[in-house]
Amino acid sequence: MERLVEAIVVNYNAGEQLERAVKSLIDDGIERVWIVDNASEDGSTSFVEDAEEKVLVVRPGKNLGYGRAANLGFEHTDSHYVIVCNPDIEVMRGAVSSLVNELEADQDCALVGPQIINFDGSTYPSVRHFPKLTDAAGHAILGQLFPGNPFTRRYRMLGVDHRGSFPADWVSGAFFLVRSDVFRKVGGFDERFFMYLEDVFLCKTIREHGYSVRFCGNAVVRHDQGLTTASRPVRMILAHHRSLWTYARLTKKGWRRLELLPIGAGIVVRTSISLWIAILGQRAKKPKLDRTK
Repeated sequence: MERLVEAIVVNYNAGEQLERAVKSLIDDGIERVWIVDNASEDGSTSFVEDAEEKVLVVRPGKNLGYGRAANLGFEHTDSHYVIVCNPDIEVMRGAVSSLVNELEADQDCALVGPQIINFDGSTYPSVRHFPKLTDAAGHAILGQLFPGNPFTRRYRMLGVDHRGSFPADWVSGAFFLVRSDVFRKVGGFDERFFMYLEDVFLCKTIREHGYSVRFCGNAVVRHDQGLTTASRPVRMILAHHRSLWTYARLTKKGWRRLELLPIGAGIVVRTSISLWIAILGQRAKKPKLDRTK
């Protein structure tokens, strides 16, 4: 018999946070959880041996990246709806039912994302616009140095009440609920993205197929933002910016391909700024030698 909701958790060295994420999913009514483990080396899936039968692990034997791993997880599901999420999340009670209700109430809606909060209680901007070229450029260059700039505020919808429910351009791939049949119809995640931007492109593709995307502020999920990024900052920065370029190449058609030149220049500038900030941050964390001894 087809299940109502299953979950796919894409894991890579998430440590104890993976078990917390899986437990919170089950406690909120998920009927089966598939962990796709991208060749973790920290033993984070070891708890599954003592877990309920509804938790299963798929081991591809290498790091597939986020979208490709999620696609592999989907091959094992047989439910009407599927959650795709990071391993560093915690589902607040009632979140799953709220997301299901959103899809049940609107048959044209194929994907819905919850309100995501950081572990310090602050709101993570998990619902955003597809940015215009000016906002994209302004956010790319100023976003990390001056996060309150108007370009970033518009793109990240920072002035919007995240407690509401409304149509969205795209929602974060850190946690969302999607109709299984639509996900398969659009071909799942585009596997040309290893990590980052695959969620943006998925939402764009779903909308191009005539379905809608929504944000549901009544559903709340906590997210330990940047778990993987913090462990390998330089590699993640480079992966992020490669995905930015991939997204630009895939979405600019016709005469708009002329925009690739300024976009490429902006990505180079943003990459340089990101690397500079990361290197300074790593240096600041290094213990100073006591030369008086």
